[in-house]
Amino acid sequence: MKKLILLTGMLLMMMVKTAFASPATPKIEPIKPMSTSEIRETINQPTTYIFEGIKGRELTLSLWAGQLTAELYTPSGQSLGVIEKKDNQWVGKLPESGIYRMRVVPKGETSSFVLIRDFNAKWIYKPDRPMPIAFGENEATLRLKLSGYQVQPLTIQGKRGQTMTVTASNKNLDVAIESPSGQLLDQGEGQTFAQLPESGVYRVLIVANRSIKPSIKVSLQ
Repeated sequence: MKKLILLTGMLLMMMVKTAFASPATPKIEPIKPMSTSEIRETINQPTTYIFEGIKGRELTLSLWAGQLTAELYTPSGQSLGVIEKKDNQWVGKLPESGIYRMRVVPKGETSSFVLIRDFNAKWIYKPDRPMPIAFGENEATLRLKLSGYQVQPLTIQGKRGQTMTVTASNKNLDVAIESPSGQLLDQGEGQTFAQLPESGVYRVLIVANRSIKPSIKVSLQ
């Protein structure tokens, strides 16, 4: 009988501890101010970026590298739309004044990306342009003619383990390397390089914010 009473008491104590146990702390998503017109980051969880908008102003949000979704919300909480890689950008007039929120969600465990916010500017994505390297050679050079707010993707075959280096003759543009699976490997102003994680067709993104005629050299080692 004593054993039964003792066992009952232990069970009651366990039930009380369980009832008053602290609940699991919810994971808080980071919120960051979008203090510049361009975001270049690597994130491993949903992240919200905030910026101030004025009613009636035309806004363009452009995603030109990275595997993610970005959803834009008004100050009152209304969703204005989602940007994905297949859509590239969101263009529209802001319906109200206040603090806008852009929630960015990586599609994998992590995602490196470049997201640009422009007022009164619309980016144009030109068709992919192949950049073949001749047999026996390890580099190729291509001359481009770009207007302001244009993105020119160049496609090139790469092998796992190779190092790809991209160099532009003019530093006043951005260049980026994107893997066959859509992962942003690296980006920079006028030059960038990355070790290739897989074999396949890579995209080199040339981003111009003004009219320019650069020469682009891509080398594989």
